[in-house]
Amino acid sequence: MIDDVMRGKILSGLGQGQYFISREGYSRQFVKKLGFVPFPGTLNVLLDEPFPAGASQAIKIEGFQKGGKSFGECKCYRIKLNGIEAAVVRPEKSRYPAELIEVIAPVKL
Repeated sequence: MIDDVMRGKILSGLGQGQYFISREGYSRQFVKKLGFVPFPGTLNVLLDEPFPAGASQAIKIEGFQKGGKSFGECKCYRIKLNGIEAAVVRPEKSRYPAELIEVIAPVKL
């Protein structure tokens, strides 16, 4: 789990998080590897500083193929957000800056 205190501002996203989080190929791995079914959507946060993505803490979520579409892999990092077990999701093919993160949790954030 990331032990650093992170601060930032909540941003509205493009609404794509719900689509990707709810894909069975991802959701099954989230349950197995993170221990929870994520609420269908993400919380977008623009951090004051870049996300401290330590390689040893990453939980790899494998990419997959479904219906002729390719879904890429991502790395997850366990965090607590106001006491709630959650995870930062970092897609491998993301164009996001290091300060912008997407957070998933078993409840609506």
